[in-house]
Amino acid sequence: MASTSLTSNSYLINNLSHDFSFRRDPIFNNESNIILTISCKKNIIVAWKDISHLEAIGNYTMFHFTDGKKLLVSRTMKIFLPKLDDEMFVRIHKSFIVNLNYIAQFDVREEMFVQLRDGSKISISRRKKKDFIEKARRYFSNFRIN
Repeated sequence: MASTSLTSNSYLINNLSHDFSFRRDPIFNNESNIILTISCKKNIIVAWKDISHLEAIGNYTMFHFTDGKKLLVSRTMKIFLPKLDDEMFVRIHKSFIVNLNYIAQFDVREEMFVQLRDGSKISISRRKKKDFIEKARRYFSNFRIN
């Protein structure tokens, strides 16, 4: 198995219990926060807007946050997609889900990529292009997308 090097601003969370959940935060009673339940005893409260993108790394998912921190979770990205805010997050590649609010620019004609505010450039796969364009049109309704 290939090893993944973690930087000092990364967190590794392994062996998640079967009661793993990803849900809206009932404490704040609004839709801007979520709770990432790590186990029966450990929760992480995260705002949707603070997640820039998710990256699949084998059977792990790396959460990338807007402040540059990362969180590696021992679950596949497929588990998170239906639990994320459908209007804000879109899968653009087999290995990437991006927060539309964190996109600085994108090109769907020639190079087919999104560039995030932190400078990361991620390719849009041919199969995900149509879904990305539809969600981007809804999200950026005041912009023209061809």
